[in-house]
Amino acid sequence: MIKKLILFSGLLLSQIFYAQNILGIDVSHHQGSINWTLVANDGKVFAYCKSTEGFTYDDPNFQTYMTNGHNAGVVMGAYHFARPDNNSAIDEANHFLSVAGNYIGDGYLPPVLDFEDPNTSTHLDQIYSSQGLTNWIQTWLNRVESVSGVKPVIYTNSHYANFLQSSLNTYGLWIAKPGTSPTTPPTNMGIWNDWQFKQYSWQGNVNGISGYVDLDVFNGTTSDFLNLTALDNFTQQPLNIYPNPVENILNLKFENNLTIKQLDIYDSNGRLIKSFSGNYSQIPVNSLQPGFYILHIQTKNGRDFRLKFIKKQGVL
Repeated sequence: MIKKLILFSGLLLSQIFYAQNILGIDVSHHQGSINWTLVANDGKVFAYCKSTEGFTYDDPNFQTYMTNGHNAGVVMGAYHFARPDNNSAIDEANHFLSVAGNYIGDGYLPPVLDFEDPNTSTHLDQIYSSQGLTNWIQTWLNRVESVSGVKPVIYTNSHYANFLQSSLNTYGLWIAKPGTSPTTPPTNMGIWNDWQFKQYSWQGNVNGISGYVDLDVFNGTTSDFLNLTALDNFTQQPLNIYPNPVENILNLKFENNLTIKQLDIYDSNGRLIKSFSGNYSQIPVNSLQPGFYILHIQTKNGRDFRLKFIKKQGVL
């Protein structure tokens, strides 16, 4: 039986993914009611949702966003807004895990610590030393990773990217660079030499959302993105499939004279969509809805393979 993989089924369907073309948004209750189907159709592959802030605050729209976004095929992730001015890192990490814990793991984006000044009158670098803030962040990260098994990402701006200690640069960076192009690599990243996400606008317009919303871009290829979100180790050798994303015909390439007995296609929620019996080298997928699928292959010698593919929308 194929393991149910809570994954994405509405990725950027109108084009093949290249580096810095995987686009997303980040939201909180300020966005109000969201039509996630329209968001997905507008080419937004992923979304980070505010889960918690400090030790006591829960975003009232978090679970609704996560459920409806996932059901619409958007790849979802949770972030926590840090308040080192008020609380201990352990208390905040535990609170975040109690709210967002079910949304960390297979098929979800890594958890994020949103680290910035909480308001215009509170400046964390005036309360803590560089080492003190680094220690606070490291404690939060350690706690979340030890419980969830997933290494978090740090969201911050250039000021704190330069203020913090280099011991944090082993964590992925989500850098705030509003007013820039999604295809332009960020500069002034402080202790980081590379970046995973960039927030390139605070005034984006996206179908399904009233008013402005933050716009983001992932730095990497389709494979990088799939590896980041799908933590299961799907065996892909000695089998390969192409093209991926696919529009009409999925080709299968075999090594070692493998003979296929059964092919099954499952959707992102683990539902069986199509079955093929026999030794196929091509599979028609033009009737599938755009989205993310898992191909389960059984060979005559008893081997099983699971490969991931994206069905993209055809040219209209």
